[in-house]
Amino acid sequence: MASTNYSLYSIPIYYIMNLIPHTYSSTIFAGGSINNWDNANPKSAAVRERFQKRVSAATYLRWERARAAHNNGIENFPLLIAAVILGNMAKLDAGMMNRTFGTFLLFRAMFIAAYIEISDRRLSVFRTLVFSISVLQCLWIIFKAGNVYAR
Repeated sequence: MASTNYSLYSIPIYYIMNLIPHTYSSTIFAGGSINNWDNANPKSAAVRERFQKRVSAATYLRWERARAAHNNGIENFPLLIAAVILGNMAKLDAGMMNRTFGTFLLFRAMFIAAYIEISDRRLSVFRTLVFSISVLQCLWIIFKAGNVYAR
């Protein structure tokens, strides 16, 4: 039984992890030249269209996957925060919390890498599996916390 609960650290670690695909996609987009980046309107359809025309299809698809990996991380951030807060409020075992959120972060790192690297539709099932395992970690903590409050 661990006495130190590190689960709260999973929140900033997760946030930083999700900056990696964002930074990577921005690097692809800029192509080594800051002149290719329109910081005033970075999500403009016209800017995106110009980018698509100047790079190969493979590069464009990799950029899209990196953007999608980042967006998925932001979309799932509230689930992590809820699980960490509820698990701590319920005073769940520190060792279990550490293992669960450590596993969550490991599978999210695998998910980010798989999202960016896997371009084959058949192999993308692996990404879905890794994603599901990560989400189940948070849901499991929420259910464990719910059981504490249901008593």
